Amino acid sequence: MQTRRKFIRDSSLAAVTASMAPAAALAHDPRSRAHGLNEPGFEQFAGQVNTPFFVQAGPQLVRLVLVGADSFSAASPDAEDAGNEKFSLRFIGPVQQPLEQDTYRLDHRRLGRLEIFIVPVGSLDPTHSLYEAIFDRPLDAAGLAMQLSLAPRRVQNG
Repeated sequence: MQTRRKFIRDSSLAAVTASMAPAAALAHDPRSRAHGLNEPGFEQFAGQVNTPFFVQAGPQLVRLVLVGADSFSAASPDAEDAGNEKFSLRFIGPVQQPLEQDTYRLDHRRLGRLEIFIVPVGSLDPTHSLYEAIFDRPLDAAGLAMQLSLAPRRVQNG
């Protein structure tokens, strides 16, 4: 007989997998990844290096330029996240309009509206601030479901 906790966990995994599969099936770009909301992957960002992204930060509109996209791999081939897509993005922006570490809505003419967590990492010169975003995510719904099934379970006493 299945326990209630196992039933809820398995049902949640099935729901996540089912909700992500249609996005992958309906994607118009065969290189698109099923990251949950059909977010762009490394290849799509790499194709947009040296193009502007616009960030609404409070009352100000800040122009960031994507200056670099680098892919990297897992520390070891047998790591739990070895099948994940891993990459970093580097943006520059005006030093007069600094952004704090946070999740921002970025608008791009080709990639659309994206929510990205960026971190200030210094400045290149007196006129530009440098920001970085790191991605480490499953390539597809099956990879996400597998990682969720391996995640530590929280057990509540009750």
